[in-house]
Amino acid sequence: MKIFRLPLLLVLSILTSTVNADTLGLYVGGGSWKHDPTGTFGTIGNDTLDVKSDLNYTDESDTYFYAAFEHFIPLIPNIRIEKATFNHTGETINLTGTGINLNFNNTLVSGNSSINIDTIDAIIYWSLLDNWINFDLGLNLRTLDADFSIDTEIISVSETIPMLYLSAQFDLPFSGLSIGADINTLSISDVTYQDIRLRAIYEIGLVGFEAGYKSTTIELDDVSNLNADLEFKGITIGAFLHF
Repeated sequence: MKIFRLPLLLVLSILTSTVNADTLGLYVGGGSWKHDPTGTFGTIGNDTLDVKSDLNYTDESDTYFYAAFEHFIPLIPNIRIEKATFNHTGETINLTGTGINLNFNNTLVSGNSSINIDTIDAIIYWSLLDNWINFDLGLNLRTLDADFSIDTEIISVSETIPMLYLSAQFDLPFSGLSIGADINTLSISDVTYQDIRLRAIYEIGLVGFEAGYKSTTIELDDVSNLNADLEFKGITIGAFLHF
């Protein structure tokens, strides 16, 4: 019996640590993202428009909100819901008298332009490590609603996109400080979509604060008659409650 005692103790120890790794927790938070756009978009067979040189887009600030629920049952996933909005507005360069026109959606356009993007993430994930090193792996089902407009012409894109979700966080013991990163990514034939977010976190009691940097890349290949190769990146700042 002594032969089996040590392996049995090891197995029990691992199972106990797994069960106790998570506790019930609810996170509710939100913040602001100041993002600067680069890249191009355009409709099939028409001009490819640069958001800087053709449309005069500059950096904007928008909001995000999220709620997450974590528990201690190993096989059942945790869940996180996040809603984000980011918009950009600009104006086409005045080409009057140059003999040059911008063609969007088979129409000669000038005047105001905008990109309006709304996303809702429904993420299920498993905590593979949960101590001072945290590592989560899961699936994000992202709902994307976007409008690309110039003058009176509007192209709308509505997609539900399954994405791989990865998150890592390193806690600095006894300090309330931690650093982390998360990635949402997908690449298929007509859509490439990737979020990368780096963050520093400070928690005191039920309240937490976070600041970091986020980059979002969107590539669309003939989606709703639209081609796009865009990147939005900039600083994030937010706060949350942890119950």
